[in-house]
Amino acid sequence: MSAFAVPVRRKAVVSGLGRLGWQVMMRGRGGSTPAFLLHSRTVFSSAVLLQHQPGGFTHVHRSSLAKLTPQQATNVLRANDASFVMDFDSPVHRFDSNQLASNSPIEDRRAAGRCLYSGDMLFGVFDGHGGSACAQTVSERLLDYIAVSLMDYKQLCDYKSSMESSTGRADAVRRFNFANDYSSQEGSRRYTDALYKFAREVLAAYDEEAEAADCLRHAFERLDEDISSEAQTKLPNGQVNFEALQAAYAGATTVVAYVHGADLYIANVGDSGAVIGVHNEDGTWEPRPLSSDHNALNPSEILRIRSEHPRSESTFVVKGGRLLGYLQPLRAFGDVKFKWNKRLQKEVLNTAYNKNLIPVNYYTPPYLTAMPEITHHRLTSNDKFLILASDGLWEPMMKHTAVRLVAEHLMGNHKGRLHFDDGIKTLGDISNILKKRRASHSAEVMDQNVTTHLIRHALGGTDDGIDHSKLATMLTLPEEIVRLYRDDITITVIFFNTDHIASLE
Repeated sequence: MSAFAVPVRRKAVVSGLGRLGWQVMMRGRGGSTPAFLLHSRTVFSSAVLLQHQPGGFTHVHRSSLAKLTPQQATNVLRANDASFVMDFDSPVHRFDSNQLASNSPIEDRRAAGRCLYSGDMLFGVFDGHGGSACAQTVSERLLDYIAVSLMDYKQLCDYKSSMESSTGRADAVRRFNFANDYSSQEGSRRYTDALYKFAREVLAAYDEEAEAADCLRHAFERLDEDISSEAQTKLPNGQVNFEALQAAYAGATTVVAYVHGADLYIANVGDSGAVIGVHNEDGTWEPRPLSSDHNALNPSEILRIRSEHPRSESTFVVKGGRLLGYLQPLRAFGDVKFKWNKRLQKEVLNTAYNKNLIPVNYYTPPYLTAMPEITHHRLTSNDKFLILASDGLWEPMMKHTAVRLVAEHLMGNHKGRLHFDDGIKTLGDISNILKKRRASHSAEVMDQNVTTHLIRHALGGTDDGIDHSKLATMLTLPEEIVRLYRDDITITVIFFNTDHIASLE
């Protein structure tokens, strides 16, 4: 997520997709053409990038249009998709996941795993801003912090013993590996030491009456504290640990799903979101949001922040829809420039980056928190799937649309819906609609992975199905302007085991 970006993507217009704005063609200059097109012959010259000005369009610069074939578009969409089927008894039957980059490199991350000591399931989507460093750190560490915070006393003792006898990292979670995953070798020892310390402290203060929601909050806030403290700790040679500092200076919003039997918990920080697909007894599908966005469009968040600071700051603590006029999400990991006091910022940030980074009107920090909002939902056999996604999906697609698309995919109804307007009076009109539906049908049924199906519709969907021209344009926007039109997209869809859940009702 580009938390500091000025352009608003909802108001951007791609050629053929709206009335005014930018008309975008693919640039062919070195480094801009995707690798999968380097040997393609479907490249056309003399295309231009146009910007609407009063009185007509103005040429900004000449470029070349890389025209994707349907198969090339599919190759791009499927590059990072993955699907996993559980081979053990679980309330989760399977899950699909996918990512599509807008930023280069992508700032989103994802994670999924099974708690080794309880068998519970964890899924997370992490939307980075100001770079990928914070999202990377949180994606590598948060699931383990959550698993530790939820352990019972015996599990904590066993885990502590395992860590003490291990020469490396003793995992609390067995992860599902995605093809584009990577982990920090430099930070591995630091992460292990911090997790071990956290486990010892959880064991020492163990409370068997602690609620799952409290454990989740503790895990989120403790990881954020560790990220902050590690950025302040210098290397043995006295130098700044820039990897740790980058993770603390960048930021990340996060949504995590914790599945414990029929109990589903959603922990959310920022504007990544979760929605469950409910199949009602009458055959209809219902979207049930399980998270709320922590941004300036949420009145309760505005009230919360204003209540935490003097009344004299109420006019600027949230300004222009952003925290202190800078940051779009109102809760996030990292972003220490909105958490540390001025003295600490001068000592660490200003010294490391050799410039003043303290925001204007910075009087009573912290202004930002990583405390999650927790939603508990008791699963029933009507709850069929859960969608977790970064705001790159929720900006172009409403939650009810996402649920409908997943439901249609699940039920095998890929053909789309017929739309007969009042103006349709002849068989010819109906024939034209059927032709459009047949033309779009081949694109709609080709994705076995439902998250790929969602991304395809988010970028190329119309009322009549998939518009390949629209999809191809969105996939080939040049690096300089792609962020005006779409964000990184990360989606995980969890399909529930209805029989298992029914046995728990």
